[in-house]
Amino acid sequence: MNFDYLQAVEMETVELQEQYEALYRDLKRAQELYWSEPQKCGMLLRLATERICHIYNCYYEIGFAESAVLEDFLCYTDQAEHNVMVSRFLSVVRSEQRDRLEWLRVWGDECIFMDENPEEIARNQDKLYMNVKKMMVHMLDATREMCEKINHRTDLRGRTFDETILPGYQTAEEREEQERKWKKEGKKQRFSFFRKK
Repeated sequence: MNFDYLQAVEMETVELQEQYEALYRDLKRAQELYWSEPQKCGMLLRLATERICHIYNCYYEIGFAESAVLEDFLCYTDQAEHNVMVSRFLSVVRSEQRDRLEWLRVWGDECIFMDENPEEIARNQDKLYMNVKKMMVHMLDATREMCEKINHRTDLRGRTFDETILPGYQTAEEREEQERKWKKEGKKQRFSFFRKK
């Protein structure tokens, strides 16, 4: 799987170790859903983004509460005390990493919207697929950067997201064969990223 390097991390505190393990579990499950339920995959990737923020918060002792949600880390409000913590958080991540986290939040919010409005999934299949793929690419970069910064890993450079190794991947030929089989059996075709409704 794409994020197996997170399993090799050993943190100095139990809290950080548990957060890394929870992050890995979320990413593993997201990868399992990538082909079959992309919208749910995107929601899990959004949760994983929140976990990354909690790891930074804990490691750098920024001061956000354990109950803080993703918006708390990335968005300013009209409360000065909160804004000081947001500024501290944004200062410990490079601008490129800030942008990744923000895009993961935005695309994740779209997946939540689709969860609340299921008709949008059928209407926006191609957009959903592209957004979830972009989320995976950004997530790999975000976790890699986090491991390089916090864990001083130097062996992760050059890693890229590979969707072909995920459960459920089918080549174009395999998808065509499956569709022929469905037609022959008279079955309704299942949701596919690669077919317009």
